[in-house]
Amino acid sequence: MPQAEQLRRRLAGTRPLVLDGATGTGLIARRPGERPGGGLERLNLDEPDSVIGLHVESLRAGAQILRTNTFCASELELQQRGLPHHAEDLSRRAVALARAAADRCDVEAPCLGVIGPGTTSGHDEGEAGADRGRIRGLLAGGVNGILAETLPSIHVARRVVQAVRSASREVPILISFSLTADGELPGGGDASDIARLAGELEVDLLGLNCAFGPASMDRPLAAVRAAWRGPLGAWPNAGLPEAFGGRPVWPIGPDALAAWCQRAAESQDLRVVGGCCGTSAAHVAAIVHALDQSGGATRP
Repeated sequence: MPQAEQLRRRLAGTRPLVLDGATGTGLIARRPGERPGGGLERLNLDEPDSVIGLHVESLRAGAQILRTNTFCASELELQQRGLPHHAEDLSRRAVALARAAADRCDVEAPCLGVIGPGTTSGHDEGEAGADRGRIRGLLAGGVNGILAETLPSIHVARRVVQAVRSASREVPILISFSLTADGELPGGGDASDIARLAGELEVDLLGLNCAFGPASMDRPLAAVRAAWRGPLGAWPNAGLPEAFGGRPVWPIGPDALAAWCQRAAESQDLRVVGGCCGTSAAHVAAIVHALDQSGGATRP
């Protein structure tokens, strides 16, 4: 699988890769005051140029990995928003849009097929099966790897990885958890538990994302690194948003996030860095610049 080997080679490099900006935040910012019926994932079908444009912004800012617009694209979540039976087609289209953006920018940027945590704990077979259409679509689209992010529990992580493995034994899998500032999982467990799980499942990268912003990720990230010697990544959000004029305002600006990413990449030997909710192409550009200044960035 050439796509898989491309990503694994990049992750094995000596310098961290920079993720794109937040997909949901970016798409909402492109349509102020309006939320599409059926959710942001529907834009893959209805407004593909908006999704391509967002990817292009990140690539032009220096992003080296793109994430698909599929965070809430399980069959169950789509059914709840009036889009039953669209998961596979919508997910395949999401990959095509990311590829189109890379072609437009004339770069080779690995594409990660994103899987979010879902809407419930996933203890029943009905929900476990709700990821299958999305996974089929992402694999059919030719993703370089699958990224399950903002995972709240060991159980959900195991369920998602098993679902992916049942569809492909070759595709790289990256898993990322959202821990509290005390290093705990909302669904129970801590840094040592997720490191043990990552080793058991033989994932290609373990990460932390979202949470309460970069400062709150310091202790959990150090704890994970102490327990996990494999590839590690971190992409915090831009703090917790506050409403201003009816729109969310994120308190962590590009320079502050970039400085944190540079320090964390060096101190914790990160393979992937970037931002989650509230981050934009400006954050991406600042992170790339900070890594360039420290000799820690690589270009596609």
